[in-house]
Amino acid sequence: MYMHPAPHFGPWLPLIIVTLVLIGAFEIWMIVDAALNKKISDKAKAWWIVGMLLIHPFVAIAYFFTDHRKR
Repeated sequence: MYMHPAPHFGPWLPLIIVTLVLIGAFEIWMIVDAALNKKISDKAKAWWIVGMLLIHPFVAIAYFFTDHRKR
């Protein structure tokens, strides 16, 4: 039986880890910001947070450029 070898990222592994940590921190920051933002409705907050949890970085980036500045 053929066993596919594990992927080898070599020197890219630290960069990949740092990038993933930064993306995760940005998402958490945007979720907290959406939850505390008083300028948007509760319904909009719920949609933003659900979207950020389901479609990770894309919705967080959209929130950053649209409603983040409405504080």
